[in-house]
Amino acid sequence: MKKTAVFLILVMLLAGSVPTASAGTSAQAYLISSPAPLTAAQVAQLRLAGANVKYVYQHFGGAAVTISPKKVAKIRLLPFVTSVYEDTHAQLTVSEFASASYSTLPGTPWWLDLIDAEQNTTYDGSGVWVAVLDSGFFPNWRDYINESSILTQYATAFIGAGGNQNEKKWDNGSTPHGMTMSALISGYWLVDGLNEGGWGEGYLTGWPGTYWVPGIAPGAKIIPVKVCEPMDCKLSAVNAGIDYIIGIKLANPDQPIVISEGYGHSIFTPLDKAALDAAISAGVVVVADAGNGGDSGMWFPGAYEPVISVGAGGWDNQFHNFPDKTWWLEDVPENGVDEVHMHAISSRQLPGQYLDVVSTGRGLLLPFPCPPFTHMAAGNCSSYAIPGGAKSKPYQYNFVGGTTFSSATIAGIVALMLQKNPALNNSDATFGTIGDPSSWGRGFLERLLESAATPIPPGSVQIRRPNGSFITQCWELPECPLEATGHGWVFIDDALAAVP
Repeated sequence: MKKTAVFLILVMLLAGSVPTASAGTSAQAYLISSPAPLTAAQVAQLRLAGANVKYVYQHFGGAAVTISPKKVAKIRLLPFVTSVYEDTHAQLTVSEFASASYSTLPGTPWWLDLIDAEQNTTYDGSGVWVAVLDSGFFPNWRDYINESSILTQYATAFIGAGGNQNEKKWDNGSTPHGMTMSALISGYWLVDGLNEGGWGEGYLTGWPGTYWVPGIAPGAKIIPVKVCEPMDCKLSAVNAGIDYIIGIKLANPDQPIVISEGYGHSIFTPLDKAALDAAISAGVVVVADAGNGGDSGMWFPGAYEPVISVGAGGWDNQFHNFPDKTWWLEDVPENGVDEVHMHAISSRQLPGQYLDVVSTGRGLLLPFPCPPFTHMAAGNCSSYAIPGGAKSKPYQYNFVGGTTFSSATIAGIVALMLQKNPALNNSDATFGTIGDPSSWGRGFLERLLESAATPIPPGSVQIRRPNGSFITQCWELPECPLEATGHGWVFIDDALAAVP
């Protein structure tokens, strides 16, 4: 639509899998930070102090270890150790649920229409790699995603405390979240059936058939990196995944790479910051969701200024003709941000946090094989991961929402920008110190993206839910005063026009 307004070579983590003296049955998982990557002598000192060193990060200072809590104080006394803390976890930020031949999709998905995807006929993300750090894929991912879009030679998994790497586990997921994120970027097959999608009656497209739903950047290549199982994302695994992508970037310095992160946590540790700083300094562009915390504020890593953070909005007319399900293919009026509302769950910015932009994150129809009304953490979704599932079992697709999907949308838009100018990145960002958010600064690509965003004025609107009921969405008014929109809504044509 046209607007009226302006506007992670495989990194070999030093072989920490060789255990030394046992930390005892009470050993717990910890993360250790250091100013620079650990030397062999320093790793030896950690082991002498009682740590079972699981992994040593190669591109920033730190290690994942197990150790008896009684020995933590001894570790902290080592001169090269700057901090020791428990290996906590983040969580995936999903919220509401909702073949060779194929038919032409009878309309444009609203999320493509509302970001002006149809105005872009030149760029599709070709030449750009997007690393999706998430929950990995279901085994039957080829039912939904074109295999040529996935760089399977780089796909891998880092599982549980210590970030144990297993290259064969990336598509053995128990939740479809990472696969869904990737499908939004690359595009996907939709096999429409009478009971598909849940929420309403009839067919999703109006007629049974197999359709190709375009992605934000269908020419980009996806690197699936599993760091969550199923909803629990150990920070040791997350940081190992980032370290892995840094290694790929350093081995391919001219290759534009985007990291798309769909998880968040309320703490920001020195090791987390070191991993992000190393990735961004290497030229990897990191995009993360703002979080689904509403007025409780943003989650990290999104709240960290050198990371491009994304909030979630939607189309005012979503589910408007319930129980009919074809609304998602209707034309979005050409009214700029007049048709945009802010999702109530999208995290608002609190002091010391940085919300950058917003994009589509409510009521997106995507491959999310799971029974309707079932949260994926319940573990029910894995039974849907069967060969041919898209053709033999209903509810392979659901209307989903949350800032995780808006961040994937922006990761796709960044891929388009990087195709136009592969030299763009945020390596000039100011990283500052962890305890002083005012010392953090954004990089060049982020500044471009923000400058191209269309501001969203304060507002309130009643939106229909997938079940037909209504809910009020409100942002930046006296009754809902917190900053929700950052620099505004991103339209693809504006973002591309801002690229030098």
